[in-house]
Amino acid sequence: MAITYENVIYDRCISSLHTLIADEFSVPVYFDEHEGNQSFVITPVEDSLGELLANGQSRNYTINISYQLDSGRNYSKNSVRQVALIAERLKRLIFNNKNYSSGGSRQFYNAEVNTVEYLRNEDDDNLLEASMEVSMSTLEIV
Repeated sequence: MAITYENVIYDRCISSLHTLIADEFSVPVYFDEHEGNQSFVITPVEDSLGELLANGQSRNYTINISYQLDSGRNYSKNSVRQVALIAERLKRLIFNNKNYSSGGSRQFYNAEVNTVEYLRNEDDDNLLEASMEVSMSTLEIV
C-alpha cells in the first residue's frame, strides 16, 4: 500500500513565499539563479523536527531569500539604499504575514526574518545582494 504525504516545504513554505513576494514586488522571483538587473532567488536551507505529536508533527524550516541588484557600473549610496529598502520591505512583508493562510488553510506560522546579510559580489562589484534567512513552522496532521 502506497503512503500518502505532502511536499510541505515546497507546497506550504516556498510556494507561499513566492506568492507573497510576487504579489508585493514587481521583481522576478526565481529558484535557481539571479537574472536581469534585479531579482529574488528562494532556496530551501533546512527542515527540522520541532515536536513529534500523537497524530502528526510540527516542523521548522529555514529558507534563504536573496535579492540581487545589478547597479550597472553606477554603484553608489543609492544602490546600497535600494537594496536596504527592499530588505526592509521584505522584513515587514514577512512580519505582516507571520501566520500565513491561503484558501482557508494554514500554510505556516511564526515566520520571521532572522538575519539579513548585505554582500557585494567579489567577482562583479556591480552586483549587490541582501541575503535573508527566514524561518517558519508548520503543523502536519497525519
